[in-house]
Amino acid sequence: MTNRLISVVLPAYRAAPIVAESINRIRRATKNAEIEIIVVDDGSDDETSNEARTGGADQVIELKKNLGKGAAVRAGVAAATGSYVVFTDVDLAYEPSQILKLIDGLNAGADLVIGSRRHSASQEMTAASPARKWGSRIFSRLTWILVPIPHLDTQCGLKGFTSRAAQQIFAQAKVDGFAFDVEILFLAQKLNLAITEIPVSLDHLEQSTVKFIPQAIKMLYDVMRIRTWSILGRYTDSPPEPG
Repeated sequence: MTNRLISVVLPAYRAAPIVAESINRIRRATKNAEIEIIVVDDGSDDETSNEARTGGADQVIELKKNLGKGAAVRAGVAAATGSYVVFTDVDLAYEPSQILKLIDGLNAGADLVIGSRRHSASQEMTAASPARKWGSRIFSRLTWILVPIPHLDTQCGLKGFTSRAAQQIFAQAKVDGFAFDVEILFLAQKLNLAITEIPVSLDHLEQSTVKFIPQAIKMLYDVMRIRTWSILGRYTDSPPEPG
């Protein structure tokens, strides 16, 4: 590839207090790389978009209403122009220097590199609440029953793709909410893409904009939809033709 640009997608909802500093932190952590930062404002009712522009985002996409993280990431991926596409959480719970570790994995031959909190070398700077920790484990177990994929941590908010892999996966993605991570990995498996897991350093931040139990119920519903769509043949096993 001659284009070494890394497109970093930040889905953001009511992130006005933090988005500008998050952009600055990413630039500082990746200063030796060519970076394109795309902030997708998922229907916020605050100044998220304006703060993102002030903070120096290369692109700011404004969704008219709050659709969910999956829809926001999908919009960002569609606008990305880099040879590599990464998405991470706008609160940067995952230290942004880890973006370059994703790129190392892609350069080594992977189509998709995912962070895994269950990796033996991963570190938690602060512990998750017991409810979130057990909820995550239960969700992972139920997900494996409904949509068998060989990954212990589907929900890590740090994933990187080659541009081609991102286009192949997101061309078929349908889930708007948080279960979109499961769909991404399910589609990557169906497309026979090479997936690498890497350890992460995580600083847990409890987000007031996310109601954990209602979201967990919605996520399980979406996982059941993924299984149903698969049975009905709504996903293909082969990559779309280049367009």
